[in-house]
Amino acid sequence: MINYCPVCDTEYVECETQRCLNCGWDLTPIPGSQGSKLRKAFLEKQQTQINWARKIWTRNEMQEEFKHQNLSEKSNYSDELSRLENQFNERFNQVTIQLQEAREERAYLQSQLEWISAYLQGVNFQQIETVLNQVSDWMQGSTVIPTQEESLEPFYPSSEVGIDYSRLMNLLSKGKWRKADEETWAIALKAAVREEEGWLSVEDLAKFPKTDLATLDWIWDYYSHGQFGLRVQQQIWEAVQGDYTEFCDRVRWRVQDNWIYYDELDFSLEAVPGHLPAIAWRKRSCYGVGKSTAQEALIALFDSLQNIQ
Repeated sequence: MINYCPVCDTEYVECETQRCLNCGWDLTPIPGSQGSKLRKAFLEKQQTQINWARKIWTRNEMQEEFKHQNLSEKSNYSDELSRLENQFNERFNQVTIQLQEAREERAYLQSQLEWISAYLQGVNFQQIETVLNQVSDWMQGSTVIPTQEESLEPFYPSSEVGIDYSRLMNLLSKGKWRKADEETWAIALKAAVREEEGWLSVEDLAKFPKTDLATLDWIWDYYSHGQFGLRVQQQIWEAVQGDYTEFCDRVRWRVQDNWIYYDELDFSLEAVPGHLPAIAWRKRSCYGVGKSTAQEALIALFDSLQNIQ
């Protein structure tokens, strides 16, 4: 026969279960006949105990429910806190990336402003006014308009073979001298159409585009404040009367009778005048580029530079 625990209402089978499996209440059948005074007195006394036990059970149940509810709320709070933390970290990373992009864009804009400033410095407005007046006279049939080469000085930076010098100027403006030197070598290969070969011959240097050679020299001279550049090297070359060993001693491409390797170059403004750029050699200063020696490459380079007005 199925009965219910008087304390927690859990089902149990009479005579098979001695204690409630849920609350532990004693379920042993009450002895005595149904109408005996002893049984009746025991039931009255037991009822008082059952009422007390039910109160205790109900209170414990409520406490357990409250405990579970608090744990659930804590879990929800923890989940919400974790979600907010993830959102914060994601937003923080986005802002960090945006700041980095802004810094790079600002550096690029700064290099462009310097380019424009340098460009304007190379503009001879008086000559432009003269040309405009000549154009006006020509349109009236009173004179012949001169060519740009006859009327204007060259503007810097400029290229006759379509080279973009903005990256080189940006690197130099940030003082990244090694990357700037590597970019200069890449530009030299591109200007001479020798990117596939990866080296320059004496003939390449002799035929190097004059405008681009002047531009490279001007950019290095401008951003190093006259410390580096091809004309600085040319002046030292002339001072040592074309002695390559002495030249290398002067520009620190040779130190204590040791020819330095490319990695040993001083990529800073603390270097001696003419130390950069290194176009005549790439691996070691006692070697050249391609089939020519470094000395032959320098001679060809300076001869080309000498022909630039």
